[in-house]
Amino acid sequence: MATVEELTNQYKKDPELKKEVKEILKDGKITPKEFLAFSKKHDLDLSLKDLPEVIKQAKEAGLIK
Repeated sequence: MATVEELTNQYKKDPELKKEVKEILKDGKITPKEFLAFSKKHDLDLSLKDLPEVIKQAKEAGLIK
């Protein structure tokens, strides 16, 4: 299972992952369905209760407003 930190490091180097994240964020938000699908695809140990923190981090990183 990948950690969020590992995925963040991979994001910095992987153009395909950047493309996938860009597609999710194209509307400026992260839906619960998108979040759960992404977590499952990348084998992350996250649940919906983690979504607010992920959104906060995405805002701090400038990925969403």
